[in-house]
Amino acid sequence: MVQHLVATRLLQNPLGQPAAPGTRGDIVRVSDGRASVYLLPHEYEAADDRSLRWLLAQKSARAS
Repeated sequence: MVQHLVATRLLQNPLGQPAAPGTRGDIVRVSDGRASVYLLPHEYEAADDRSLRWLLAQKSARAS
C-alpha cells in the first residue's frame, strides 16, 4: 500500500507553527506517516515524489 505524502509548510518564528495558506513558509515538513523530513522551500519545490519517498525511506531505515 502506498502511503500518502503530507507536506506542511512551517515557520521558524514561532518555531513549528504552520505558515499561512498560500505562503512558502521557512521550512517544509514532509511525512508519510512513518517518518518525516524537513526541507527548505526551494528544496521541496525542486523535489519529485520519487526523491521525497527515497528521503523518507532513508530516514525510516536509520531510525530502525
